Amino acid sequence: MKKKDKRPVVLSNQELIPSVLGVMDEKGKSIFPILLFFGFLVGFIIGLPTITSYLKGEQQIPFVGGGTSSKNPNPPSNPSLEEEKFYDYKSNLDIVVDGISFRNFNVNQNSLSITLMNQSASNTYLSNHYLYLELYDSNLTLLQRIKMPVINDFTKGESKVFTFDLNTSTSISKLKLEEKERSSYPAVNLNKESDGTYSLTCRKDHDKLEYMFDETSKLYFITHTVNYTSVVSNYTEIMADYQQLSNKYNGIDGVVSNFLPTLSSFTLTSTFALEKIDFNNRTIKNTLDHEAYYGKDTEGKVVYFELSAMNYQCS
Repeated sequence: MKKKDKRPVVLSNQELIPSVLGVMDEKGKSIFPILLFFGFLVGFIIGLPTITSYLKGEQQIPFVGGGTSSKNPNPPSNPSLEEEKFYDYKSNLDIVVDGISFRNFNVNQNSLSITLMNQSASNTYLSNHYLYLELYDSNLTLLQRIKMPVINDFTKGESKVFTFDLNTSTSISKLKLEEKERSSYPAVNLNKESDGTYSLTCRKDHDKLEYMFDETSKLYFITHTVNYTSVVSNYTEIMADYQQLSNKYNGIDGVVSNFLPTLSSFTLTSTFALEKIDFNNRTIKNTLDHEAYYGKDTEGKVVYFELSAMNYQCS
């Protein structure tokens, strides 16, 4: 029991000096600090597993305002592709990404056809993003990666059908549509030349492309060889088209094109000194609009990864 030591009330007449009304004398000590210590200890023990998971990075630490921390400093630019998602392969599958519908999947012998339909007002999504369709078997083993086409003008309501060569005979069970940043492409070992530069050769059907990279693996020169024999269908039309293309190429500074026809075949060899080519010129850019052409200083890993996903054999 506490006792009060009553003293006379003394009021001060001086300004800004507090008046003392009374003094409490405590004869016993409070147990509140002890209870507080034990409460803190019990709380620490209960919360120890959660604290450990934060420290190990197994959980994200919440921020004030409802946001959360992220392990990925550069998240995908398309929220619909942020989470890895596998789709069951079926003909009526419809995958929509930013208003672009990927539908009518159909495997016919050694090819896969897909219909792309633009359901949004934007017509530039497929020209600004690198999308890849990945094919998997029932064990989720990657069978093939296919780079989706670049479409510069895709109006709302328009549909386009694309056919891709398949390099696998294994049945497709799952699909995944994924956006990739070029910075995330895996490194590649290029062929080192005697002068310290590097090279890469890629082949597909009638095309052979030889890429030259400087000592830092940056692209500076391309040689493109096209060869057809007269046994192919529409040979005459194909030959005329490439002869006309060769003439256009020779009108571009930095490009030298040589068209060589024979009685049963033709060969078109074009070289591109990239530092001399004005890719800011729209006419030149449209003339050199080829899936395997890249601008100066493109990294070797970009050329290798993207052409491999377009079914080129690169070495």
